[in-house]
Amino acid sequence: MPSLTVGKDALSYCSSCKMDLNHTIVSMKGDKLHRVQCRTCKKEHVFKAPKGLTEPATDKPEKKARAKKSSEPKVDHSIGAEWEKLMASHKHLPTKPYSTKMHFALGEKISHPTFGDGIIAKHIHPNKVEVVFQTDLKVLIHSGTV
Repeated sequence: MPSLTVGKDALSYCSSCKMDLNHTIVSMKGDKLHRVQCRTCKKEHVFKAPKGLTEPATDKPEKKARAKKSSEPKVDHSIGAEWEKLMASHKHLPTKPYSTKMHFALGEKISHPTFGDGIIAKHIHPNKVEVVFQTDLKVLIHSGTV
């Protein structure tokens, strides 16, 4: 599991872009993400867990947090970890070669000549899709028709 450090990428909710996007880690508090910079809009903000993921509790006193730290697994919010989780859950699906002339459904696996294998995470109306690749989150064009 890759460790999270300043300068590395992490998946975070961007309140300006209003979606989960790839961010660069700007600062950390101990082993927790603190501030990130959106790689799309370049705005810096406090780390917000991606939609569907929960942030670890931060309001607990230090003594209790230390006691729980050893028993709780660390949550990895990196793009690579999200990609691995998605690829494992969709391993039974065939991989389609990427083409701007094809239509892609949510959850489909694609193979891009530059970015490698990815999973369709979101439709952006009418002819764009958000794809999770191993090292980045990309918006790609597709036909938009079935």
